[in-house]
Amino acid sequence: MKDQFTSLISFYVNKEVFAFDTLKVRNILEFGKITWVPNVKDYLLGVINLHGNIIPIADLRVMMQMENIENTNDTAVIVVSNDDKAGSLIGIVVDSVNEVFDTEGLEVQESVFNGNTGVISSFLGSIHRNEEFVHIIDLDETVKEIEN
Repeated sequence: MKDQFTSLISFYVNKEVFAFDTLKVRNILEFGKITWVPNVKDYLLGVINLHGNIIPIADLRVMMQMENIENTNDTAVIVVSNDDKAGSLIGIVVDSVNEVFDTEGLEVQESVFNGNTGVISSFLGSIHRNEEFVHIIDLDETVKEIEN
């Protein structure tokens, strides 16, 4: 496994559960006003100002090639950073945030989905928890894709 993590933040995209390493999550925001930016990839919605930092906002649902995306009161923006620098903050839109949980004692199975699986091309693995699978997204690879 590429990374070792002790806790994950889980969230929903199209009724499926995904997760990020909590050490890379900086904020969780309500979905709100986003300033549009021209000539960007279709999954980049624009930018927001967070404490004086201009942060690009990417829609994970579009990155996963979902159709008929509808924002609700639960739609959230998870602000992440893969290197702890304010200039590298990125907001990622998800359907809703679920929970933060400890991974101690849970077995992470290697992902069978690595490869050509759309824009999100790399998963760190999956955990079977509470009668559902939680797919752990490789945040480093996702951030690289957004920044390209």
